[in-house]
Amino acid sequence: MILRTRRTPTAIGRLALGRALCCFTLGCLLTLPGCKEPEATANDSGADPGEDGNDNGNGDGNDNGDGNDNGDGDDPCDSFLGCMDVEEITPTCEFWAQDCNEGEKCTPIPSTPGSGAWDATVCVTAGTEAPGSTCSFIDATSGEDTCDATSMCLDVDADTGEGTCTEMCVGSPENNSCPQTGNTCWLLNDGQLPVCLGGCSPLNTGECPPGQTCTAGFEGGDLNGFICFAPAAQGITGEQCDCANCCADGHLCTDAPAYGTDCAFDLCCTEYCDVTDGGFGCAGTGQQCIALFDDSDPNYADVGACQIPM
Repeated sequence: MILRTRRTPTAIGRLALGRALCCFTLGCLLTLPGCKEPEATANDSGADPGEDGNDNGNGDGNDNGDGNDNGDGDDPCDSFLGCMDVEEITPTCEFWAQDCNEGEKCTPIPSTPGSGAWDATVCVTAGTEAPGSTCSFIDATSGEDTCDATSMCLDVDADTGEGTCTEMCVGSPENNSCPQTGNTCWLLNDGQLPVCLGGCSPLNTGECPPGQTCTAGFEGGDLNGFICFAPAAQGITGEQCDCANCCADGHLCTDAPAYGTDCAFDLCCTEYCDVTDGGFGCAGTGQQCIALFDDSDPNYADVGACQIPM
């Protein structure tokens, strides 16, 4: 395995750069570059307050968001975090300094509980499980989990509540390492989620461990390689995607202009392809195998994606 910190390709394909689109996964949200948290809340779905005798303005005479309480996305209780008061969390520590009290760790956490967008850091009591171990949250709203001071719980299964202790990077944004596992440090979600992950090639389907796919790794808006990560969805060619880990293994989430006329959404999953394979045929109308990196990057010089040439 080639260990890298921040490696920027000299040329990348036309991905969904600058799109303010996110998707939610109970383990982690891998945002596309420029992704921002959605502004919708339980009170944003109707008319002004007072028009229907309740605080939501949606004509149902109650405060559930849509006239029922069946957990269909209108209530902050609709998540594995359970019912809670959704208040923004204030960061309490500096990740790279790990400046919490003895027995604690500074861990990434969603500033809005339940959002899945890891964009803040807080001090929590450190657990005992080492990187690679099965983990769970002791208090998901606060970020406290069973992982030790060197790791955090990611890829949490919605049904079992169990995830995997994933090593957190040490050092600094410019000079970092992963001493526990020897994996590569990835500064995901605009650097707010510095974690150690195994690399992969998207051309080798099935290379990642069970339950993970080879996902595009964005750092600071740049596609810097590929990582094994739990998918938020399993979209295939032409299907809608909203985040970097919303497509099935062997597929990339790209924007509609790059995908072509067959994409009926803002973003669609498209196939990866080997630019050296002259016999490969892309599925989309007018698509060709477009290189994502140029020849100066020996690691991914053969990696392309089915897109419209421009």
